[in-house]
Amino acid sequence: MSSTTRRILAPLFTFLLFLVAWQVISWGLKVPVYLLPSPLDIWNGGMRLGPTIFSNSLETLTTILIGFALSCAVGIPLGVLVSVNRVTSEAIYPLIVFLNAIPIVAIAPILVVIFGTDITARLIIVTLIAFFPIMVATASGILDTPEEMLDLARVAGASPLTEILTVRLPHAVAFIFGGLRIGVTVAVVGAVVAEFVNANKGLGFLVTSSTAQFAIPTAMACVVMLAIISVLLYESVNLVHRVFFGWSIRREAGH
Repeated sequence: MSSTTRRILAPLFTFLLFLVAWQVISWGLKVPVYLLPSPLDIWNGGMRLGPTIFSNSLETLTTILIGFALSCAVGIPLGVLVSVNRVTSEAIYPLIVFLNAIPIVAIAPILVVIFGTDITARLIIVTLIAFFPIMVATASGILDTPEEMLDLARVAGASPLTEILTVRLPHAVAFIFGGLRIGVTVAVVGAVVAEFVNANKGLGFLVTSSTAQFAIPTAMACVVMLAIISVLLYESVNLVHRVFFGWSIRREAGH
């Protein structure tokens, strides 16, 4: 068996074993559905939603992807800025840390009041929660650039901008993708939190409306869909890294 096949089958077998054990325990202990629905109950709850769960999944996915793109557009340049300029770092970094320390659940209702109930507030929430790990990873990668590489670029007459684009950023690629993997998963959390307080559609909205009606299997089906979206997005970032920036993976492995 190849390593790729084993890497796929091993977690799949573990997951199936977990589902079977969960189903058997639910049957054996006769746990009420409203306390712990079995996998079959959750499946049936999802089937009752029908196409609704897919249209709401698309709504949530749209919020995640746009918010994540904004997080990258903000986080990567900020990471470069705070790592190459000490004055900028001392001026901006404390404010960024302060903003990241604010619980997003606490600030979400305030953003709804300020920006209204359209997608704007949801995108701001996703961006706020996802850009920080991207920024920190970018800054870490930039600062990790070996001094001998920088010296060589300077001897060759590279300008500060050329040094960033041709030496520092390529070296930081593996770090940046580490931040992107974290960022895309917390973007899912941000989208759900935003939909809890500011939406009439989306998986977060379905979870709150289902639990309000004590339709726990339906709510759990939405949670499972969120988990699937999160895993697919995480693996998509991994795929982009391997396909387009595989050289950075090989370089890190060589170290």
